[in-house]
This record gives sequence, structure tokens and C-alpha cells, in this order.
Amino acid sequence: MYLAVLLAGLLIMPSGFGVQAKPTTQRKRPVPRTAALAILVTDAAGAQVPNVLVTVEGPTPRTARTEGGRIAFENLAVGEYLIRFEKDGFLTLERQLAARAGKPTEVNVTLKAAPEPEPPPAPVKPAPPVKPPSDARAAAFDVPSVIEKQYVGRAPEKRPALACGGDGAATLIQLNDPITDHAHPDADEFLYVVAGEGAANVGGSPHKLQAGVLVFVPRGMTHRFSRSGRNPLIVLSTLAGEGCEGN
Repeated sequence: MYLAVLLAGLLIMPSGFGVQAKPTTQRKRPVPRTAALAILVTDAAGAQVPNVLVTVEGPTPRTARTEGGRIAFENLAVGEYLIRFEKDGFLTLERQLAARAGKPTEVNVTLKAAPEPEPPPAPVKPAPPVKPPSDARAAAFDVPSVIEKQYVGRAPEKRPALACGGDGAATLIQLNDPITDHAHPDADEFLYVVAGEGAANVGGSPHKLQAGVLVFVPRGMTHRFSRSGRNPLIVLSTLAGEGCEGN
């Protein structure tokens, strides 16, 4: 009888008095311990700059170049980093930051254009060497007397030297036969007609020669001259730039 009553009591006992189940504990998701950087590089006008060398120095060093001005570094250890940005034509830029776990850290930088290099200084022209004083002697000549004493006569030509120095020479040219094309590479020539008549050709330009005419022949220019009258053509030739040795 007692056993029947006990069973009946258990059947009518509130459910709250039953055996309680052990509470279930939820496992915590592991917190990510790596960081990421999302980098954007632009210029002063806001345009993205490609092919920038990005160097990451810190717990996880990395090096790469931007594509279209962007680059991302993932799986970095959390910590302090120094990021360097380098590209030809721009000033090098460095950025210090702390990379934290979780959401990627955005890094936006603007590179400034490098200033134009200063032009190299103009080369300094060396001072021309100072020529020593000439050891030539001063002289004066009576040209008609020279012609009388050293007259050409019927000879093809005659060229008595009058004076010369380190950078110039004077010669009296008397000619019956033409003087063919020639040039003086190191001296200008001044031709003054003393007597007679003739013709000259200087660099392809013809000139009539007679007493009192002065002809200038630049150095290196081809020239020739000849007589055209009955008497010899007498010309005083002065070379400027060519001294006694070149005469």
C-alpha cells in the first residue's frame, strides 16, 4: 500500500522538481591575432600612383609595389610598423603606425613630386694664356725704295719679307705670273695693292685690283690673284695670326 502511494506521488509531482540537466557552455571563438593593411597611394592631384615601392618594417617585414595605386598586406603580426613609400620623381615618404588585429587598417598617403634638379653650373672657361712679350724689333720701311732695290723685272714673282713678329708678318709680293688657289689656315690676310692692275678671287667672289685697293681674306678661305696690265702687280700682304715661322 505504501509503495502504491509513493508511486502515485511521483506521478503527480510538478515537473520543476525533476532532475535538472547540466547547463551547456558555449565555446568562445578564438580572437584573430593577425593584422592587415589596406594602402592607397595618390599624388597631389588625387590620382592613384602605380608601381610605388612599399617597404614594411616591423614584426612582419614585407616589400611590394602598388598596382593602380593600391596594395594590401595580410597576415601581419600585431605591433608597431614603419612603412616607407619610394618612387622615382617623388619625395620618399615614411609613415609610423600600429597594426591591430581585426579589421584591416586603412593607410592613405599622398606623395609629393620631387623638385626639378638644378641645372649643372656652366663650365668655367679657362683664361686664355698670356702671351709673352714679343722679341721682334720695331721697324719702318720705305716701300718704294724696297721695290726699286728688289724689283721683280721679268721674273715670275718676287717676295721680299718686310717685317714679322710672333703673330703677324708683312711681305711685299711682286708678280708677273698668277698665284694659284691657296689658303692660310691660321691667319687672316690683308692685301693692299701698291701698283699695277689685276684680279683676285676670294672664296669664289671676283675683285678688281688696282693701286689703293685693300682686300681682306679670312683665315682658311681659298683665294688667288693675277696681274692684268703690262706692269707687274705689286701687293703688300699682311698676315694676322701667323708669325715668322708660318710666313
